[in-house]
Amino acid sequence: MTGEELKARRKGMGYTQEGLGKLLGVSRKTINEMENGATIDTRTEIAVIAETRRVKVLENTFWVETTNRGTYSVAQRLIREIDHPRAMFYSHGSTMLFGEFKRRDHAYRWCAALHRSDNARNTRELLRLRAIDAAEKRRAADG
Repeated sequence: MTGEELKARRKGMGYTQEGLGKLLGVSRKTINEMENGATIDTRTEIAVIAETRRVKVLENTFWVETTNRGTYSVAQRLIREIDHPRAMFYSHGSTMLFGEFKRRDHAYRWCAALHRSDNARNTRELLRLRAIDAAEKRRAADG
């Protein structure tokens, strides 16, 4: 298994690097190193393949909602189907609030950045991506 395959399987299960690390009993740094080219040992590969077969993402969406204070909130809904030996269907869902904005267009821009992000929980990365997008737009407008 290559680092790219590991990353694709992790994303397909809806896990962050930290989440997969906890599941496998290793650190987030170890998962990051494996995804970036470090050797992936056979035990890790087998555990990831087994977990891939066990967990399937049913829904992973971001949306913008108007709050009763007149602001706009960005949220994520993640629902996973989990293979369970004693149940015909077993799922786990979570909803996470990512931010609240005074302007609607800011909320929608943040929502779009979350959609593009590899790790929606890493807001520093999102801020970096937004800065790159803004710089590209400025260059296009100037040039």
